[in-house]
This record gives sequence, structure tokens and C-alpha cells, in this order.
Amino acid sequence: MKDELLIKFLLKEASPEEDQDVQAWLAEDQANRKKFEQFKLIWDTSKQLALQQPMDEDIAWKRFQLLRDQRFERPPEDVDEGDSIPHLQEYQGKGTGWLRVAASILAVMGLMTGIYLYIIAPKHPYLHSIEVTANETPLTDTLPDGTVVTLNSHAKLSYTEDLFNGQRKVYMSGEAFFDVASDKKRPFNVAVKDLTINVLGTSFNVKSNRKLTEVIVETGAVQVSREDVIIKLKPDEKAIAMVEQKGLKQEKQHDKLYDYYRSRMFKLDGTPLWRFVEVLNEVYQVRIVPENIATGNLPITTTFDNDSLPGILHTLCKTLRLEMEKNGKTIILKKETL
Repeated sequence: MKDELLIKFLLKEASPEEDQDVQAWLAEDQANRKKFEQFKLIWDTSKQLALQQPMDEDIAWKRFQLLRDQRFERPPEDVDEGDSIPHLQEYQGKGTGWLRVAASILAVMGLMTGIYLYIIAPKHPYLHSIEVTANETPLTDTLPDGTVVTLNSHAKLSYTEDLFNGQRKVYMSGEAFFDVASDKKRPFNVAVKDLTINVLGTSFNVKSNRKLTEVIVETGAVQVSREDVIIKLKPDEKAIAMVEQKGLKQEKQHDKLYDYYRSRMFKLDGTPLWRFVEVLNEVYQVRIVPENIATGNLPITTTFDNDSLPGILHTLCKTLRLEMEKNGKTIILKKETL
């Protein structure tokens, strides 16, 4: 990810496509998020110094590139072999709009990068990212602010410890339930793909996969934003963001099946069979289908407490008078034949 694009992102001058690229890059890898947090720390620290030392933005940009390239030992970008810091006064040119805003800050960021690497980081070893990963089974963890997070299997959550103490922000992938500690002065933020979730103190579930990201509110209120679309959710409401579509959909949440990995129970209250089958397929990685729409709409009211899949299917068939038919790897649920 180019530094120039990160700067545009910080200045809120990035296009929607560029903004989405940065969000995807952040969600891709913990190392990317760590680089961004360090970059942002240097950027924020540089602002005050830059305001006291106005200078030509093009010279500032060239100086920043040289200092940055020397610091990270990489080839300079668009710099002739004869260029050096004293010769920069001879450089002429026009910067873009966002470059004019950023140039004086960029001029000191090379220095601030050195300060971070050689002064701040050694004295403050807590400036690092924390990552929590659930393997084959769900995992519950308590964050520094008292927020309790339950990660579903294979889910990941990360945050920068020092920055979290000032701004409660975490990044995640997969599925997780958050019971957020109340703090009116410090909102809690969750970044997942191109969505941002903002709360003060509440509980909610977030699920993200290749097709969609879904946010379900259990208690309190949650604000979900995606690009320029913002919606507010109350208990038993959800937001859905489809990967291949823009915007957000707001719907009612009619069941509590999303909490199966926390409670280890399936709680059904007039739940249609098709919905329960949908969850079973996801949890057990199987393919179960109702025979037709009428069978799929059969209501179920019961609770399965840590039951096995064969036990669940046996109870369903007995209760709804169904029978199972196997077709390859597919299990078809159909009405009993007399």
C-alpha cells in the first residue's frame, strides 16, 4: 500500500474506490493494521510541528520521500541520482490539492518516523498489536476496557494496545459477539471489511464471510456505516452488507440462532424449518434441504442443548413427522409416506 494513498485516506480525500482499497488492505493482515497505526501515530504527532514550519509543499514532499526511503532502506521514488536534501530548493512543480494540505506535515514525518523507531518504540514496548484467534472451538476473551468478546471458530480480532487505551477500536474477521463495557467518553469501534460499527455500551453479533457482513443488535443501540450510508440499529434489528452490492439493508431479527456458538444451544420459537436447516448447514458443514416450500415452512418450537447432528435430525423427524432421504451428500427432509 503506497504511503500517498494512506495519506489521502487520513485526510478523507480518497475516492470511494481508494477508500475501499485501504479498508480491504487493513482487513487483510494484522501486519497491515500495525503499519497503519504506526503511520497514523507519526502523522498525528507531526501535525503540530508542521504547523509551526510552513514550507513549499513540493519541496516538502521530495524531502519526505528521501527521508522515508533512507529510513526504510528502499529505493527512492522518482529521485535522480544527483538529488540530495540541499538541492531540493531547485525543485519546482505543482502538487495536487490533497498534497498541498499534507506537504508541510510530510516534511517532518521522515524525522518523526526516526523518532518513533529509535526513541518512542524502545521506551514503550507496549506499542504493538494484540491478536486473538479462535481455532476449532469458540473462544471468550476480555479486552483491556472490560469488554467481553466471544469469537466463533476461526474468527480473529486484533487491536493496538496503546491506541486502544485512548480510542477503543478493534479489527475483526469471521464471527464474534461483543458485550461492550459502557464508556460514554470513549465510543467502541469495530472495523470489519468496509464496515464500521460504533457503540457506547451494548451487545451485538457480527458475522462476516465471503458473501456478506451481518450485524445483529441484542441490547442497546449500534450505528453501522458503510461509505456514505449510516443506519442505527435497536435490539432485534440487523444490518446486512452484501459484498457484491453497495449500501446497507436494515431488517428485523426474528430468532436467537446467531448465539449458538456462545450458548451451545439452538433456541427455536416458531422458527421455520428452512431457517433452522440453514443454520445446521453452516454449523455442521453439511447439506440438508427441505423437500419443498411447504415442508420448509413447518414451524418448530423447542431447544436443542448441545445435541449431536444425528440426534437433532432424529428429533426433527419425530416431531414434524418427517423422514430423511440421502442423495449423495445431500440429506432431504420430506413428509412421511403413509
